[in-house]
Amino acid sequence: MRKTLIYFLGFVLFLSFFGSEVKATERVDSKTLEIIDGTTLNSKELEDLLNSNKEFTVELSDQQVAEQYAKIKSVTIQEAYSKLAEYNKLDTFSPKAESCSWFGTNTEIPIFGKTYRPLLQVYVQICSSGGTPKYINTNQAPLLQEFVANPISFSGTIKVELHNGHFLFLINGNFYNSTSTTHTGTIGVGNIFTASYSVASSSSFYASLTTGLTKRDVLGY
Repeated sequence: MRKTLIYFLGFVLFLSFFGSEVKATERVDSKTLEIIDGTTLNSKELEDLLNSNKEFTVELSDQQVAEQYAKIKSVTIQEAYSKLAEYNKLDTFSPKAESCSWFGTNTEIPIFGKTYRPLLQVYVQICSSGGTPKYINTNQAPLLQEFVANPISFSGTIKVELHNGHFLFLINGNFYNSTSTTHTGTIGVGNIFTASYSVASSSSFYASLTTGLTKRDVLGY
């Protein structure tokens, strides 16, 4: 009887350890967030939403996307529209009968030992065709995949793997104070896109960040 009890307790401890290891290497966020129709918001309402430091998914018009892209990237509105046109030309895989628009997502990212939580912004293209459910265009690179992290800046990589109803992200890098971030390029292979960032100065270290592969719900599946 005693041996049986020891074996049982050992088995329970093994399961607990195994479960903790899975969570440490891959965190799946199953939280479904409400989709906000940003196309009905005026400029101030949209600005308040985007600056609210909340997690959300919002549908945006082309004009709103261009304005946000210009603001985040510090380019002119004309350059932003050119970038949108460039992205649309690159998408040669989607049937032209589709109706597509850009959706912005804000996701709070915790940093171990810090109270400050930077926001990860990923803008994905969502399409629908006829009576089919909406889905993320996995052939189209995210228009944005970067941190809104004032007053700190990020150096490292942000990998985004697109799926029809959600995306997975994997982040590896460091944050610094009193400097600026530069996007050094994005590499896409299939439905996986990896953006790299560097900082002007690494003299004022703030924190390191390495996430497990994390699910971000967009359309609820």
